[in-house]
Order: sequence, then C-alpha cells, then structure tokens
Amino acid sequence: MAGRDFFISYASENRVWAEWIAAQLESAGYSTIYQAADFRPGRDFVHEMHDAVSSAERTIAVLTPAYLRSEFGEAEWRTVFARDPSGTKGLLIPVRVQPCDPSGLLTTRVYVDLVDVDEQVARKKLLAAAEKNRPRPAGGGFPAAARRFPGAGPVVSNLPGRNRVFTGRAELIDAMYAGLRSDAQGAAAVVSEAVHGLGGVGKTTLAIEYASRFRSDYELVWWIDAEQPATVPTQLAALGRRLGLPETADERDAVAAVFAELQGRSRWLLIYDNAEQPASVTPLIPTGGNGHVLVTSRWPAWRRHAHAVAVSVWPRAESVAFLRARTPHTDERLLGELAELVGDLPLAVEEAAAYLEQTGEDLAAYVELVRKRGREIFAAQTGPPGLDQRRVASVWTLSLDRVHAEEPLAEQLLTLLAFLAPEVPRDLVLARPDLLPEPLSAAAADRLVYNRVLEAAGRYALISPMPTEIGMHRLVQAVVQSRLDTEAEARWVSTAAGLIQELFPEDSWEAARWPECQRLLAQALIVAEHAERLQVHGASAADLLYRASAYLRETGQYRQAEPLARRALELTVSEFGTDDLETAWRHGELGRVLRELGRLDEAHAEAEKALAIGLARLEPDDPSIGVLRCSLGVVLWQMNRLDEAHSETEQALAIGLAKLHPEDPEIGIRRNNLGTVLRHMRRLDEAHSEYEKALAISLAALGPDHPTMCTRRNNLGGVLQDLGRLDEARIQFAEGLRIAMSTLGPDHPKTRVLQKRVDELPDQVGNTPEETNGD
Repeated sequence: MAGRDFFISYASENRVWAEWIAAQLESAGYSTIYQAADFRPGRDFVHEMHDAVSSAERTIAVLTPAYLRSEFGEAEWRTVFARDPSGTKGLLIPVRVQPCDPSGLLTTRVYVDLVDVDEQVARKKLLAAAEKNRPRPAGGGFPAAARRFPGAGPVVSNLPGRNRVFTGRAELIDAMYAGLRSDAQGAAAVVSEAVHGLGGVGKTTLAIEYASRFRSDYELVWWIDAEQPATVPTQLAALGRRLGLPETADERDAVAAVFAELQGRSRWLLIYDNAEQPASVTPLIPTGGNGHVLVTSRWPAWRRHAHAVAVSVWPRAESVAFLRARTPHTDERLLGELAELVGDLPLAVEEAAAYLEQTGEDLAAYVELVRKRGREIFAAQTGPPGLDQRRVASVWTLSLDRVHAEEPLAEQLLTLLAFLAPEVPRDLVLARPDLLPEPLSAAAADRLVYNRVLEAAGRYALISPMPTEIGMHRLVQAVVQSRLDTEAEARWVSTAAGLIQELFPEDSWEAARWPECQRLLAQALIVAEHAERLQVHGASAADLLYRASAYLRETGQYRQAEPLARRALELTVSEFGTDDLETAWRHGELGRVLRELGRLDEAHAEAEKALAIGLARLEPDDPSIGVLRCSLGVVLWQMNRLDEAHSETEQALAIGLAKLHPEDPEIGIRRNNLGTVLRHMRRLDEAHSEYEKALAISLAALGPDHPTMCTRRNNLGGVLQDLGRLDEARIQFAEGLRIAMSTLGPDHPKTRVLQKRVDELPDQVGNTPEETNGD
C-alpha cells in the first residue's frame, strides 16, 4: 500500500463512485487505494483502513448522505484532517457526488461538486483538483471508460422527467433516504418505504426527485403506476423485457421471472406510484433481493408494511419561494396571501403560478379573484381534512373560466379527459373522432388542430401533454367534474364509455389483442366506475368489465379478474335481469375465474346458472349452448366428476358438429377437452383418437408453430405414453418443446414441462383442457 497517491474514502452504498473516481485518476497516471479493490478478505478492516489513510499521500472523501452518516467515513477523514488542520497542504479533497450538506469540520473544506454534471465536466473537475497541488505523474493506468459514470443514472430506467423547479422538501428527502437504508445492515434485503399524503400534496414529484437525486445508488429504477392494481403485472412484465428475460404469455410467470431476477441483483429501486392501500399492492412487491421499494399513496396506514413518511402541504416559505421562482412577482406579502388562500397545496400553488405566468395578470388583482372564488361552493370531496377545498378549487376555476372564454375546444377536451384515467394515451381521442361531440369531433379529426388544443390546455397547467400520453391530475379532474350539472356529467360519461367500449378489444381473451387491452385497461376501469357512480350506461360498463376480466384471466391475473367479473355480473343483472343471455355470459366468466382460483364448487354453481339461463332462452342445439356446456364440462372434469364431465363435453361436441364446420378451431377445442375426460376415464384409445383429430384441426386452422400446438402435442404425447408408445410420445413432446422454445421462450412453465418429458418421460403427465370464451 505504500506510496499511493490517493486513498478513496467512501460509504459502501457509493462503491460505484469510488470505482469511477479511481478509474479517472489511474487513467491520468495517479495510483489509488480503496476498500473494494485493495482490502483483502480475512484481514482486519480497521487495520487496513488505518494503513491506507496513513500511507496514501492524499485522501478523497466521496461526499453523500450515506458517507456523512458513516462512523468509519468520519474516522477516515478526521485522521487526514488532523494532519492538515488548516488545509494548506490539500491532503483532504472532498468530492460531492450526491446532494448533501457537510457539517462540522468538513464545512471548512471546499469540495469538488459533481452533482448534476455530465461525465466530461465531472472528469475535468476531478483531475483539476488532483493536479492543484503538484504536477500530474507520468504514465497511465486503465482507460477512463473502464468504469461507467455513476452520474449518468441507472442502466435500466423508465423514471418520469424531473421537475426542474422542485422546491424545498429537504427534511422529507432526508427521511426517505434514511428509511430506505435503515434495514440494510450490510445484508441482502428488500427495504420498503411508503410516502403517504393527500391528493395534490406532491408525493409523486417527491418520489421522482428522490430517485433523481440518488440515481447513482441504483443500477435499475422502475416506475409503476399502481392506481389500478390490475395493470401492475404488465408493467412488471415490461421490466422483464428490458432486462432481457424471455417473454411469456402468462403474466404471472413474467412477474415471477422478474422477481427471481431481482433476487439475484442489488442496487435496484421499484416505485409503486399512487397505490390505493397496502392490500392492493403488497402482493405485487418482491420479497427477496437486495433493493428498495418506494410506494406513494393517499392511504395513511402503512407502518405495518413499510417505513412511513408523511407528506403534508408546503411550509409557507416554500410556497412563496416556488411562486417567486415561477413568476416575475416579488411582493412576498401578496405571494404569502396567495399561498394561504390555496392552503399551500403544492398542486394548487403550481396552478396559480402557471396562471400568473401565462396571463401576465396583476398579482393583487389575481389574489382578489382567488379570494372571491374561494367563497363559492365546490362540490368535490377530495381535499385534505382541515383544508377548505373551495379555496383550493378556486385556482383551477379561474383557469377553466379563462379556457372557457378563449379556447372552447380545449374545455371540451378537458371535460372528456376528466372522466378517463389520469394518464391517457395521446392518440386515444384521435382513434374515433366520430364518437365525440362537435366541435371536438372535428378537431380530433385533424392532428394539427388537436395538437393546438392540447397546447392551449397545457398552457394553464391543467394537463401535461407528453409525446405518448396526456396527464391530468385527479384533483383537476374533480374540479372539472364539479362544474357540470348532472345531465352534462352523464352525457360526458356516456361519451367516454362509448369511446372506450369501441376501442377495447371485444375478443380480449385472444393473445394478439393483449397489448391493446393492457394499453386501455385503466381507461376501461375508470369509465366503468363513473358509469356505476352515475348509474348511466350500465350495459357498456358491464361489457367493459367483462372484457377486462377475460383479458386478466387469460393472462393469469385471476385475483384481479374476480372483482371485475363480479361487478360485471351485478351490473348486467341490474340492466337486463336474471334470465337474460348477457347474464348467462357473465355467470360463465365468473365461473371461469373461480375455477382458475381453485374454488371449484363456486365455479360449478356459476357454470350451471349460465347453462340454465341458456337452456331457458335458446334451443338445446343452439351453438351458444355448446359453449356453455363446454365450460361446465371443464369444471366437472376438474372436480373429478368424470361421467358428468363426459356427458357435457360430448354434448358440446355434438352441437358443434351439427352447427359448425368440422374443421372449425372450436371443434378442435371441444375434441381436446373430450379427449382429456376420456383419458382420465382410462378410455385411452378413444382419448387418442380425439387428441389426434384436435391436433389435425389446429394444424390446419392455426399452422404448425402456433402456441396452441404446445397443448395439442403435450396431450397427444401424454396419451401415447399411457398406451406404452414411448417413442411416439417422445416425438410429440420434442415437437411441442420446439414450438414452446420458439414462441414462449425457455423459461415458460410449458417449455420446462416439455423439456422434462423429452429428457425423462416421467410417469405422470398432466393435461391442459381448453374452452371457448365467445358469446
């Protein structure tokens, strides 16, 4: 260790910064020593540290919040400080790499500030500080590019953009930082923290700011919109794709694969934004690995599940500071009055600043307007307890009045967006302009005009237009809704419901439709909630919930699907009665979800109700009766009531053969199901015949490489094995494995099962029944 130019002192969380600093110095010809590279396992750490500090000519202290809290870090820099108390020798060079405020004796040293600078600037600053006291040595070490610049942020990230005028909140960010590191203790662990507070108080902005400030602590940061829990698995599956994990049709498997990957990683952060309450999101949070989970929520009771950080309104000084930064006004008395009128709610303060910035309004006149509007009655009940919601609403009311007078098209767009999810695909309105009222319909038919409308609404901070989506805060949505009378509100909910019903795939169980289903899932759920609340468009709401349930069920999200299937059934009964065919389909969907959840008695009851309604309304050989018997047959098979299952599946096939073309894919499904029942009845020759016919139909209809062929080959191979025809069974399993590898990937459960069967031909081989979803 003797004779090194620099000892690099750092907290373990900031190892990547130490490695990068070492790389820059060594590439410039200096020698370095630091713990990760030079302290050997089994040696005494304190002795190694003392030796390094004593033998190195100078010490670099990597300043971060973690370093300032570290006892070992303090011991290291104090040793150097004692050798050069005045700093004239330049033995201690503090390098600040994350936002933090050195205290005590460290305040006497000027630090090199690398916070929020790019790599080129950071390298220049570092080397300039190293060269200040003596010429750079000759020679060179490994190149500067040998270490990735930590300030560039995570390798994998979808973090939203940072607020460039973020104000204050230093104590909260410190609390978040400390909470997420309080359980680490050097061991691998997932540490969870919940940032909770009222709507509009800035929880989301705070989470983004935390992740941005400490981005160098993480190799992976993934943002998840958790307002609708049903959408979370797909967002986690998207993370899996970014990590290069094999894609799978079953989102449960995709989530499991992501969690398994995170379990082997460290330095990751998952952010679940706007979770409703713990029960809705905790089952979707990793339980293993060495990373952090941050949750934002309006729900206050998180202490059983995570460290809790409560976020309140801004202190008055922070409200005034924000208004001064965003507007040309400097009268702190009037700015303070304005902040008081809006209750220091950050979202409302920001709206007031946007209005002043956009209109150039006299500050005193605007304060008086807000004061007068604060006396008006505001119906929405979304505000903080103890905060007069009418005062908060007044700032948006003024902006909406201005939009009403100057940009009627923008007002129409805002009203439509108020009844959709807070984040809406930007092109959603463009998809079917004919379903919108005039003049918004004409505007949506012209992308240039539509973009101008978005720009007009965005000028007043009522929405946040982005390249792929439009954001509208829930409080702003509530204010817009409160300005409508009951008739107008119902009319706009009907418009929104009609638009989403037209766009959400009707055949949502088909894999090819799943990307679009996921894109529109949050919209469908929000629209259905509004329709239920206002008791309008109940049929559309029921239909959307039915489609959403089918999508979630097919992607393996059974728990998320169940409440949607139940609500769809309740709404359908309310709209059409207990004996309508629509009610039969809803019973059938709920039965399928319950069956996947393993609640077979309940599933059987729903399937029987569906069939009973069908038989009362239709002829016994109607194709729809075949669908309903098919569903009942599957659940009876799973209940091991094989004679009844055989009767239902046989009747379903007979109806299909009488009404459909014999090569219709639906016939393939029913023959497959009948084959499964026959196999369990040990009628192996008959089962073999049905499986072969099902395979032939699917080959002709879908092609040899469709994912369905995995099921067909698997089942045929299983019955061949039961018949003792092992070579033929092995051929089917191998072909199924080939298809699974190419379409589902090596980690899909079907692929793993087929791989095992090819290798070992196990004694027991399962079956995969199928059924139709169509109405």
